[in-house]
Amino acid sequence: MNRALRSQPLLPGLLMAVLAVVLAMVPTTVRATVDDAHSFAMEAATPFVADGFIVREDYWNGEVKSGQKLMVRHQLFKGNDYAFWLGTANDGCTLEVQVLDEKGTAIHITPKIGIGPNFTSVRVNPPKTGSYSIVFSVTSKTEKTVFWALAYGYR
Repeated sequence: MNRALRSQPLLPGLLMAVLAVVLAMVPTTVRATVDDAHSFAMEAATPFVADGFIVREDYWNGEVKSGQKLMVRHQLFKGNDYAFWLGTANDGCTLEVQVLDEKGTAIHITPKIGIGPNFTSVRVNPPKTGSYSIVFSVTSKTEKTVFWALAYGYR
C-alpha cells in the first residue's frame, strides 16, 4: 500500500515533463501587435518631444486591411503646432498621413521628420480652429492585414 502511494505522484510529474518537452518543440511565431505599433509611433515622437512637443495620452489604433485608408476627425486650434505619428508593427510597409481641412484640402505640412522603417510623422499648423481629418494608410507588400497606431502631440 505504501508503494502505491509513492507511484501515484510520479504519473502527474512525468506527464508534466513530457508536456514541457512537447511545448518546447512547437515552433513559436512572432506576431506583430497593436502595442508594438504604438511603440513605433512613440519612437517617431522622440525628436518632437526634444523640440518641445507634449505627447497626448490618447491615441487611435487597430488592425486593418493593407492599403485601406482610414480617417480620424480631430479638433485642432489655430496657434498650436501639431504632430501626428503613425506607427506599424509590420515590417516593410509604406505609411502615409495627410491632414485635411473641412473642405478636404490638405493643410500646409512641414517636411516630415522622424521617419523610420516602421513609422512616419507629419507636423501641421492649422490656419484656423476647427475639425480636421487625419487620413492615413499602411500598405504592406506581403501582409493582408497590418497593425497601426496613430498618436499626436502639440506645442
